[in-house]
Amino acid sequence: MKYLVIVLVLLSLLSLDSCKSNQGDLSDKKGENDSTINIDLNSKDNKIGVFEPPDSNYTGDYFEKYPSGVIKVRGGFRFGKKSGKWMYFFPNGTLWSEAFFHLDKMNGESNVYYPNGKLMYNGFYKMDAADSVWMFYDSTGIMVEKRDYNQKKTNKK
Repeated sequence: MKYLVIVLVLLSLLSLDSCKSNQGDLSDKKGENDSTINIDLNSKDNKIGVFEPPDSNYTGDYFEKYPSGVIKVRGGFRFGKKSGKWMYFFPNGTLWSEAFFHLDKMNGESNVYYPNGKLMYNGFYKMDAADSVWMFYDSTGIMVEKRDYNQKKTNKK
């Protein structure tokens, strides 16, 4: 989930710079003609933007807003660690992504959306590592790629 947070924060920073251009800042994540999505879900380079709780033992809801007053991020902490569903929003209030955390790690379903509301990609994380088969879509909603991140271990005999 940290990787998703990083990607989302990076995209958020880019979208703040390009609010005048209708958030067309996701082009760096799309391939030529929007047919290939170039995202490394397990890259350590994507670790940016960490939301900190008010204190190290904080348990409760958390949110941040854009200067306009629109909610930017909403989630919860349990004993100072991200827990449960976290949602991130574009500056216009449209859902950008939703993911689940456990003990400060992404753990569970993750969905990321284009500014037009169409699904960009979805899959599951297992304690911060991409797991399962991830589906990637172009900005019109057409599936363009499947990636298998299954972490099944083979039994050695």
